[in-house]
Amino acid sequence: MELTTSSKPTLHVFHQEGGWHWGITVERTAGGGMKVVAYSDDGFDSEEQAREDGEYVLRSEDWRSRQSFGRGERRHGYS
Repeated sequence: MELTTSSKPTLHVFHQEGGWHWGITVERTAGGGMKVVAYSDDGFDSEEQAREDGEYVLRSEDWRSRQSFGRGERRHGYS
């Protein structure tokens, strides 16, 4: 999914189904509202871990070419 947008991406961290998750959104070009462009598949034990992981993906801009991410794909130390 190659995303070409001028909208600044926003990181969201939230608790759902027993774990902390992150999502990255951008403004929709037509219509309005926000579009989820990337998210964490797995829940994290803490909000801090989820935020750190989401910030890593946001900085690396991997979210522009992929939508879902598992923890083990990006950094070592999370299991």
